[in-house]
Amino acid sequence: MAKRTRRGQKQCPKCQAWIKGTRTKTCSQCGHQFNGNQKQAPAPEPAAAPAEKKAGDTVTISQVKAVVQTAKAVGGFDRLSDLLGLIREIGGMKKFKDLLEAMTAA
Repeated sequence: MAKRTRRGQKQCPKCQAWIKGTRTKTCSQCGHQFNGNQKQAPAPEPAAAPAEKKAGDTVTISQVKAVVQTAKAVGGFDRLSDLLGLIREIGGMKKFKDLLEAMTAA
């Protein structure tokens, strides 16, 4: 037997009465307690789709080598971290580059 549905209502399994409101907890006619959908097994969650890789997402060996060489030239990873913090404080790499050019021209 096909289950009938009405929009915004649900049917009591004991007295077959239609109850207004889909969130109602008890039947107003017979007092049946609705416990939710315990008969149905929860649907398995779909697996997360793999993130799309962009051209800039991968790190190459040459990039790692360049960072290591820069860290050595600056004086270690702590000083490189300080330099990156300074660049962030100034407002980005473009402003940092402009400041460096202004300092070397003087």
